[in-house]
Amino acid sequence: MRAGSRLRPVAQQPDDQLGELAKPLEVFGAALIYTIRPQGMRTYLDLHGQTAKVRANRECALLSHIFNQARAWGYTDAPNPCAGIKGHKETGRDRYVEDDEFRAVWEKGHYTLQDAMDLALLTGQRPADVLKLTRADIRDGALHLKQNKTGQKLAIEITGELAQVIERTPAGRRRSRAPG
Repeated sequence: MRAGSRLRPVAQQPDDQLGELAKPLEVFGAALIYTIRPQGMRTYLDLHGQTAKVRANRECALLSHIFNQARAWGYTDAPNPCAGIKGHKETGRDRYVEDDEFRAVWEKGHYTLQDAMDLALLTGQRPADVLKLTRADIRDGALHLKQNKTGQKLAIEITGELAQVIERTPAGRRRSRAPG
């Protein structure tokens, strides 16, 4: 089976993954899936990494996922050629969003985005942690959550502006109309 002929789990993935697949298909597209070896992946990472280290890492991670799916679906029993291949060192970004930038996005955003932005700002939580919050997380006057990244459990007191934001959210409005 050729890589990319029937193996297309990426078609249902976000556009960025489709973009990540372009370069690997250019390089490996004609190769039979079971003929790709770790040495080929290392060479790919080294060559592509000369100009785009992070992109090369993402593409390797996507290829690893595709190989794992191919094994799960029975297209190959060859080992994943990405296994054990160390990617390029990456450094995190540190960028402060200025007040005027925050306000510009907030003003153009849907009310659900505005609520999420306000919750993130007032709680200091990561977007993923804010987006998973539910009404059930509000107990005893506090917002209870477990951070995805660290596993840290937190209870944030609901007072002041945070209380106002929660009250204006759909869950808060439903709560305020509930019989007390």
